Amino acid sequence: MGMTKANVFEPILEEIKNEDIKAFAEYLIENECVDYFYEIGASSTAKYHPAFSLGELGLARHTCALIKFLIWIIDLEYIKEQITSRERDLLIIAGMVHDWRKLGEANDVQKYTVFNHPILAADMIRKYEGEYLLEGEIEFIAECCERHMGEWSSDRKSDAVLPKPENHFHYFLHLADYLSSRKILDMEFDDWEKPELPALDTYILTFGRYDGQKLVDVAKKDKSYIEWLKADYGREPVRSLVKLL
Repeated sequence: MGMTKANVFEPILEEIKNEDIKAFAEYLIENECVDYFYEIGASSTAKYHPAFSLGELGLARHTCALIKFLIWIIDLEYIKEQITSRERDLLIIAGMVHDWRKLGEANDVQKYTVFNHPILAADMIRKYEGEYLLEGEIEFIAECCERHMGEWSSDRKSDAVLPKPENHFHYFLHLADYLSSRKILDMEFDDWEKPELPALDTYILTFGRYDGQKLVDVAKKDKSYIEWLKADYGREPVRSLVKLL
């Protein structure tokens, strides 16, 4: 079955074993998941994420990939022995909601990723302190959310400073998010196929200083520009084509 807005969360919910935690997850999906979650890619610049996480439902695919990585990590025998069933389920919820405020609140949607989106996600969860779950479990989810960026806790374009991971639960979520955003790590989805690349020798750039010129011609005269594309440009098909040069 291909991924649709209606079934994005089905495989995630199937992994949650405690019924009260699953019920809370279902409540969050119904009441807190912003509409744009289903419409945008995981990266507003396409620089830092693999191709499957770009475009419509890209953020949803990124989230599903994160959950897969997270489960592979925490279900390893030597890790599984150290966490409870409830902690496992709470981590899954944290992974599910970690990017639900990627572009900000539903009533204040931004064009690009909001740097403090981990804090916004944590604040969303903290609204339910004292409800639905056992004492301390809401805060467990919130802390994992607000610390999922790991060492990338500051940005020159923002005054916000994100808290860094402090325990192994925080690091598990951060590691899963890190792995799911590596360009080199691909993942298969039933409904998504990597687009066919256009012919390298005929592709014409549509941006920047060489707008309207063939990519292969630019490669011959400006190697530094090609190196910049390889390092910093994320949009397809250019990202894949420059690898062939």
